[in-house]
Amino acid sequence: MGADTSAGGLTQVLWGGLTVGCLYAVLLLGVLIVFQVSKSINFAYGQVGMVAALGGWYLASAAGLPIWSALIIGAAAAVLVNSAIDFVAIRRIPEGRPGLDLVVTLGLFLLLTAVMQQLVDANSHTFASLGSDTSTVVGGVVVSVNDVFVIALTLVLVTVAHLLLTRTSLGTSLRASAEDATIASAAGVNVLRLRTGVWAVAGLLAAVVGYLVASRLSVDAFYMTPILVKVFIAGMIGGLDRFLAPLLVAVLLGVYEAGAAFLLGASAGTPAVFLLIIVALAVMPRRFMNERSEVRA
Repeated sequence: MGADTSAGGLTQVLWGGLTVGCLYAVLLLGVLIVFQVSKSINFAYGQVGMVAALGGWYLASAAGLPIWSALIIGAAAAVLVNSAIDFVAIRRIPEGRPGLDLVVTLGLFLLLTAVMQQLVDANSHTFASLGSDTSTVVGGVVVSVNDVFVIALTLVLVTVAHLLLTRTSLGTSLRASAEDATIASAAGVNVLRLRTGVWAVAGLLAAVVGYLVASRLSVDAFYMTPILVKVFIAGMIGGLDRFLAPLLVAVLLGVYEAGAAFLLGASAGTPAVFLLIIVALAVMPRRFMNERSEVRA
């Protein structure tokens, strides 16, 4: 049978795109807080979520742990791995070497992938459903528990992060550290501790997104890679030095991808996104590099 091209079918597809876009936004939130505080881009970030999900799957399926215990251990591993990336690698990069963080984290991407393939395997596995198999029909649209959780989680995380950054002393310290770490340290801010905390929180966000994406698809050593690519594109378009704009772009990117798949066929979603990548790289690289130069200044 062909794809459902009715108005109801379009609504269903766009609902799915909205939930996927929210997953992009949550992962991008981790990218943004790391970039804005430590002036670095972590291309191994998707693999941090993979470590949590593939490790959690292994602990539950092979080691026989209860699923929630396995997920908690996987999330703890993601926090440790992401913090270690900063502490062991990123902080060792000399000042005045822009772009070296990209090379280092690409290497870490390959390392984490190889390690998990050796510790677990290179196959694809069915992950826990996490509510994706429990649904109801609302206005002709099938809505799963997983969908509702994703959207609610996104709203809560974005709201809490915005309030923390704009209404609290912690947010003031974060902004001060991002603008000038030396001055912030002189003012009594423990910049290194704050930075470690941000990387740890980002690791937890990667684990949560890793679980939710795996529950919708499957889990293997590379399943988070296309997700991270789309997240970085949303960050480029919206601006990594901003907050709400790139998160909104991430959500819209998910809707755009779903709409392209609906109009052009199921296999057209990803090519449509990569076409957008080409356009973004053609018109945005100067601003992207300027952002990196400004935060390193």
